[in-house]
Amino acid sequence: MSKTIKHIAVVMVLWYSISGLSGAFGVEPGDIVRLKQAGISDSLLKEIIRSDAIARALISVDEIIEMKGVKIGDDVILTILEQGSAQAPELDREDAADRTLKSRIKRQEMRLEVQREEFGLLVEYVSALITNPEIIKLVHEGKIASEDYAQIVKYLKQYARDEETREYGDQGDINVDIDKTHQ
Repeated sequence: MSKTIKHIAVVMVLWYSISGLSGAFGVEPGDIVRLKQAGISDSLLKEIIRSDAIARALISVDEIIEMKGVKIGDDVILTILEQGSAQAPELDREDAADRTLKSRIKRQEMRLEVQREEFGLLVEYVSALITNPEIIKLVHEGKIASEDYAQIVKYLKQYARDEETREYGDQGDINVDIDKTHQ
C-alpha cells in the first residue's frame, strides 16, 4: 500500500471514529482505500465523500470502481455524483421517510430488548417458584400431591410463555387445595 493511500486511510479512519457517523455519509474508510487503489484521483475522492449519491444508493463504490476499470473519466463519474447530490423534493421526502422508519425500527428494537429483559426476569421468577424449597417441602410432606405440583409447574411454565391455560378453569386458576393432606 502506498504512503498516500495509508495517509488517506488513517485520516478517514480518524475522522470516521471521531464523528461517530457510522455510514451516515455513505462512504466507509475501507471504501476510500479501495477507490484509491482503483486509481480514483484525490479531487474525485473528495467529491465522492461530499456526494449524497452513494448514501442515496444511486451509485455504489463498486460501480465507481467498475467504471474506472473500463476507463470512464473522472468528469463522467463527477457528473453522476452531482446528479445524485441534486436537491430533489421527492428524495428529501424519501430521506425523511427513511429516517422516520429507522427511528421507528430503533424504538421497536429498544422495546424488544426491554421485553427480553422482562421475560428473563419472569423466567427467573417462575424458576424460583418452581424450585422454591418451601413448595418442595410441602410436596415431600404430602401437603401438596406430586400431581398437583406437576400441575402447578405446568401452569407456571405456560404462564411464563404467555400460552393459554384453558384447562385450569375460567379465570386460569389451578384449583389446587394446598391445605388438604394426601394419603
